[in-house]
Amino acid sequence: MKTPPNQTAFESAPDEANYTPGKMPKRKNTVVAAVLASMFESRVLTGMESVFKQSTTRLGAVIFHLENKYGWQISRRSVATGTNDGRIAEISAYWLPQATIAKAFDAGARDWIENVKTARTARRKQSEKCKADAAQRNARKHFKSHDPRQDDLWCEK
Repeated sequence: MKTPPNQTAFESAPDEANYTPGKMPKRKNTVVAAVLASMFESRVLTGMESVFKQSTTRLGAVIFHLENKYGWQISRRSVATGTNDGRIAEISAYWLPQATIAKAFDAGARDWIENVKTARTARRKQSEKCKADAAQRNARKHFKSHDPRQDDLWCEK
């Protein structure tokens, strides 16, 4: 039988929790850095918000990376939300505890956040070129000649 994972969202002894800050990523123009910078500013992030604010559909993977590679203790909980097609969906919300944020700011997070914002702004200036490059890659003859779902039938691997 596997040991169940620790839950941090509903802690019974929050005064004894580990609020030691993790490491901040060295590369500041990445989605990982942008997500952490948003959490330093006391934002609660969901997958849909990350699509529009950090341009990623993989917030869960970024959170996993921040926890396992950089050592951040990120809180989470499931939230029920109504959908446009009449369902109720469960989504995850992620945030950093205030005690962790305070310790991170003591370790120099304010300057790091500003550097992340500057680096992400510079990266966004390349977006039009990247979109054109992606369109060019997708316009190759290989993609026009067949349905990509039939790769096993028409392409040798």
